[in-house]
Amino acid sequence: MKKRGVAALLCAGMVLGLAGCRGSKEKTEQAEKGAKGVVTLLSWYTEEQMMPLKEGFEEANPDLELEVQFVPPTEQYIQKLTLLMNGNEPTDLFFMCPEVKEDVVATDFAEDLSGLPVMEKLSDNAKRTLGVDGKVYGLSMDSWASFMFYNKDLFAQAGITETPKTWDELAEDMAKLKELGVEPMTAQSEDAGRLLLGLFASNEASKDPTVEAKIANGSAKFSDLYRESMEAWYKDVIEPGYLGQSCLSLTNDQQIEMFANGQAAMMIGGPWSLPDIAAKNPEMKFGAFGIPGFNGEVMLQGAANVGIGIAKEAKNKEGAEKFMEYISSDGGVKCWSDTFGNFMNIAGVEYTVDACMEDFKSQVAQGNVYWQTVEWPSSSSILNVYTSSCQSVIAGMLTPEEALEAVDEKFEELQEN
Repeated sequence: MKKRGVAALLCAGMVLGLAGCRGSKEKTEQAEKGAKGVVTLLSWYTEEQMMPLKEGFEEANPDLELEVQFVPPTEQYIQKLTLLMNGNEPTDLFFMCPEVKEDVVATDFAEDLSGLPVMEKLSDNAKRTLGVDGKVYGLSMDSWASFMFYNKDLFAQAGITETPKTWDELAEDMAKLKELGVEPMTAQSEDAGRLLLGLFASNEASKDPTVEAKIANGSAKFSDLYRESMEAWYKDVIEPGYLGQSCLSLTNDQQIEMFANGQAAMMIGGPWSLPDIAAKNPEMKFGAFGIPGFNGEVMLQGAANVGIGIAKEAKNKEGAEKFMEYISSDGGVKCWSDTFGNFMNIAGVEYTVDACMEDFKSQVAQGNVYWQTVEWPSSSSILNVYTSSCQSVIAGMLTPEEALEAVDEKFEELQEN
């Protein structure tokens, strides 16, 4: 998620936006039309991705022009935004990601958006992800979410008439699929532990989305929270071979190939998986369901995406506020949805997704998504240890208890440093 800061250039008494870097002919044309107020945006998304929103905003506000500067996510964007936070010439608008939330608050860099009318419709998860103590510093319009895709024909051949509603039912269905002679599920190597993360989310985060804060404040260890889910994952899925060692060498393309050609009956994926599945098997009949917990609870794996904030020192704060009004309007919401194709965080809005994902729209709008790396400190290093530990359990090199201890040790190492 990266944004580019753009300084407004004053020339011959008029403000030059994007036209300032074009030829003199275009400068002349803009001068003839009259100067426009420029609203600057440091963007996590590319200029091409932002173009529909730019055009929609400028059509709704003919006296304003949105000037977009793109900086690639994630590291480069964070570096650029950090420079703006430590300087005195921020862009009017910027994209905010969870990784910079603490710094945004500490430097008093952004306006509190909690009073915007759209906040009444925004999911609590989106507000919590980019907010602190009831204040919201970034408007996250959408979320990504993932779930279990399943092959309808293979389910029917195995005598499975409906998707599993509990963890035990999922394990029973895997046994039936194994008897059919197919892999019950497939996963690329880096997703070796995704099913376990999904089980924990449905079991624990569905009851308390702040459950892993106990690790950060020292009142619980990772192993304390995850032991029950780890034991079930191992006993019900890994030990019977329903997710086999073959996954340890698979790429994303290979897992989709296995699912699309009927070698595997299930795989974890999301909207981003659909084009590849369709390309490999256009005739495939498949559906999707959320990974269920022990008692049927379902919390989708996912998180609120980056959101747009207003810098406190914005030069064109009024224009920035008008942009926020536009993207939270019916037209802006539709434009955002059409552009990025994710699940919207705003309740009561109309947008389209693939038919197999239609049932998830309300869950995302209500904030029923959870992704561990949003909660973990130094999440990338924790995730690496977690994933390698799960891979070692599948390979028979670690016991479930040893895998939990390995993640505990990583958390302790980070806390000591």
